[in-house]
Amino acid sequence: MGGSVITDKNTYRTFREDPCRKIVRSLLSFNEKLMITHGAGSFGHILAKDSGFPKKFNHGDEHNFSAVHRDVTDLNSMVLEVLLEEGLSPVSIPTQSIFHNKSQDYSSFKRYMNMGFTPVGFGDVLLDDGMIRIISADDLLLGLSSVFKPELVIFFTDVDGIYDKDPKTSSGAKLLKTIDRDIAFHEVINDVTGGMKSKYEKILEIRKHSGKVVVMNGNNPERLQNIDKDEFIGTVI
Repeated sequence: MGGSVITDKNTYRTFREDPCRKIVRSLLSFNEKLMITHGAGSFGHILAKDSGFPKKFNHGDEHNFSAVHRDVTDLNSMVLEVLLEEGLSPVSIPTQSIFHNKSQDYSSFKRYMNMGFTPVGFGDVLLDDGMIRIISADDLLLGLSSVFKPELVIFFTDVDGIYDKDPKTSSGAKLLKTIDRDIAFHEVINDVTGGMKSKYEKILEIRKHSGKVVVMNGNNPERLQNIDKDEFIGTVI
């Protein structure tokens, strides 16, 4: 669940509960085991950017680091509340528990999922080898996909999918409904939802480990019911 959908990315610490709830309800139609990651949106990016993160850690950075961590944890609590209210049994997996000295440990996701819970990961700041890093929900998705080989990975963004141009600035932008996994990125000139270039490169990596990757508009999650039909609005990789 992209931070551009579940928060107002332009307003500090503004949760968009309604789209989050609609996404969760749309996922309930899948009678499958679920893992969820969500972005930080305005709970993470605004203060992190103002603080100059990512960067080398220096004494004096502790307060802002902790404030960003507090903010994204607050957002995670709000997402968990929605999941609980919609009948799921979510368990938050802290980002700091996953990354250890350049290695990643996703065993907590497996343990809780096998016991009937819905594991939830989220974007956060991380101290690693003297650096303040920002771990995105997309980073987590790549790691999870490499371990669990999911049948389906869904990116809920604030646009209908991947376009040949930025749909927010180009009136003639065309939605690419399908993309071959080997397409060169210069053919997809887009930079929305916090940098589609980075997201697209991770999508190509995720696709190597999964059956199908879908990019769609999280403001219209009911479109999921058409995911295998010609009328589906979104991008399938």
